Amino acid sequence: MKKESGAMKILCYLGIFVLLIFIVLPPLFRVLFPEEEEVVTPNEEQKPTIMRLTCSKEEDFVDYKLNTTINTDYVDDKISTSTFTYQVNIVDNSLQPEGILIEEYENLKKLDNVDFSEEETTYTLNINYDQFDYSNEPLLENHRKVIVDQMVVYSDNGFECETTKIQ
Repeated sequence: MKKESGAMKILCYLGIFVLLIFIVLPPLFRVLFPEEEEVVTPNEEQKPTIMRLTCSKEEDFVDYKLNTTINTDYVDDKISTSTFTYQVNIVDNSLQPEGILIEEYENLKKLDNVDFSEEETTYTLNINYDQFDYSNEPLLENHRKVIVDQMVVYSDNGFECETTKIQ
């Protein structure tokens, strides 16, 4: 009987030794071989994707040339802001810049809460779609909320367009 109890003691010690290994080794491995984690700051997580659609067109009239540039920013695939710039280059010196009427500019200027500025030969309009709901505005029916659709509309109207990623 003594042999059985001696074998039992050895088996118990071996079991205790195995349990201690299972208890001690995982924390030891965590200290010796730490898991490498990529640290992401909160600002990087929340940065939206900003794409800019830039379209330009040059039109020749009898007395002047009109360069139209439209920059539209899309934040996470939603229209955010548009900047319309109309640059007038007078060919006939007898024509005054005030005598040139740009129909689209005059119509968009009538919208509520639109910032516009006029210099001698440059007219600029800024529309911020984030602050106001322009979805029911008939003057903006050609300004789509999706960048691909907007590019098609501008290309059909003779504009040359390109997209760039801002952020």
